[in-house]
Amino acid sequence: IDYHKELKLSKASENKHKALEKQVLTKADQIVVTSESTRLEFEHITSKPIEVITNGYDTVQATNLPLDNKFSMAHIGSLLSERNPEILWRVLKKIVEENQDFEENLEVNLVGVVSESVLKSIANNNLTKYVNNVGYVSHNESVKYQKKSQVLFLIESNLPEKSSIIPGKLFEYMVSNRPILAIGPRPWDVSTILANTNTGTTFSYEDEDALQSKIIEYFEAFKSGTLQSHGIGLQKYSRKALTEHLVKLL
Repeated sequence: IDYHKELKLSKASENKHKALEKQVLTKADQIVVTSESTRLEFEHITSKPIEVITNGYDTVQATNLPLDNKFSMAHIGSLLSERNPEILWRVLKKIVEENQDFEENLEVNLVGVVSESVLKSIANNNLTKYVNNVGYVSHNESVKYQKKSQVLFLIESNLPEKSSIIPGKLFEYMVSNRPILAIGPRPWDVSTILANTNTGTTFSYEDEDALQSKIIEYFEAFKSGTLQSHGIGLQKYSRKALTEHLVKLL
């Protein structure tokens, strides 16, 4: 679990956890994990076969919706203090100040619970007027935001233990046909998935210039009416395909 270090275990308890983990991994006939990083980690503990089966998306998606008229950038899901993307707010502030056309078209939709510290960071960067704090909505409604937004954000904490975390919403993002901007730790398993499927770009919390360039690139494509994702190999992430993969292991 990614929050293991936060449990503040004694040395004896920590050793007990590791011993139990090794016991389970060495006694299992087959091990299934949800990320490549976890597979590599467990290969140092056991010689038993390990298969990666990630989360995935449902094949039934919402009806296609017209895209927003503005350059809308959306984050779907909770955005709490430990995942506050300060780099994003700084970059958006800079572009707004330098590009009047961008300033007139920018709209940021935060769909889900947003912490006060995140809202404060947004205000400190003079972005409040561009942000629509939507709050919690149903899953069907959130899918609509995914479909009609120009760009989708995926945010993860800048912590090494988060490198193997692949948010479930990534896969719904990928089949929304909208480009994804992911900000998280380096390395991060999400980076490989986005690169292999051609559905977005990943940035670390130090990649400020690169993030700015990509947002401007997307904005120029938006103005010319050519902004979209050109995903490849997405079928393997459908829940049907993933279930078939699991069945073959049983």
